[in-house]
Amino acid sequence: MLAVTTYSQSVFFVDIHLNQQLVREDGGLNYGGQFSYRIHQDISIGVSASQAAMDNKDSRSYDLGKFGLQINYAFGNFDNFKFEAITGFSYLHFSEDIILEKNKGFGLDLGVQTVFRTAYKLNYGLRLVSTYSAIPLGGIVNAGVLVRYHL
Repeated sequence: MLAVTTYSQSVFFVDIHLNQQLVREDGGLNYGGQFSYRIHQDISIGVSASQAAMDNKDSRSYDLGKFGLQINYAFGNFDNFKFEAITGFSYLHFSEDIILEKNKGFGLDLGVQTVFRTAYKLNYGLRLVSTYSAIPLGGIVNAGVLVRYHL
């Protein structure tokens, strides 16, 4: 009975992100998406992928790819908007254009996002996510907008 109740309250949705990404002094444009499954009114779990084209102060550009598993928890759920906490793990891949000891590894994602409801299936919002990893010797910060479509 519990499985049927949980399934009947669940929904799938897709997020598309467009962010400004910062890695130490480097900056770039990050785009990506996430496919999520809402397991409770306030909790969803999703898989994400993103790609960034970064530029550093030496005028060398490099790519940064990221695949992740994230859990979103809506701690403020109102009629027209909600606040969500973001927690997750990610796999990072820096291109060979930048010299690092390791170009691949794991990271921890922490962040928040605000989602505004405009229509039944289409929403938009703002998000801020930091990824902590030992690869770039510092944090990776993403700040930008999202568009959410409920399937």
